[in-house]
Amino acid sequence: MSNYARIKNNVAVDVSTDPASQFHPTIAAEFEEVPDEVQRGWRRAEDGTWSASPEPTPTEPAEPEPERPRVGPVEFKLLFTSPERLKLKELRASDPALADFFEIIEDPRLQYIDLSLGSTAVGVDHCLSLLINAEILTESEADTRREQILSGTLL
Repeated sequence: MSNYARIKNNVAVDVSTDPASQFHPTIAAEFEEVPDEVQRGWRRAEDGTWSASPEPTPTEPAEPEPERPRVGPVEFKLLFTSPERLKLKELRASDPALADFFEIIEDPRLQYIDLSLGSTAVGVDHCLSLLINAEILTESEADTRREQILSGTLL
């Protein structure tokens, strides 16, 4: 039995024992005889020898992002401590981004806050930044609080 391959850039892209019966004549004309062991994906070296493509090395799957819950507007506010909430309430009058974030949270049409949304994370990050500037939290506390809030962990 003869083996034929259509070769592109020294790689067997199609392999067949009878290309004329399996491919359009224009494509079948591109096939050339190759050793019987050649399979699709094999490479031809400059000296004409064939070798299988190396097996891809398995990579560690990326650690999936933690599942983030959805919480109601009141529960979302309760994710912040009382001193944090009071300071944020005070700062709303002077910070348009904070005011906008909480206007959305307090919109009566809003049924839940999706803690996995990037916009939620940005809003939480802004809140935490303001709390750091107001010396309610330290930088390291803010990192911990961010994870607690975005994971829906009530204190």
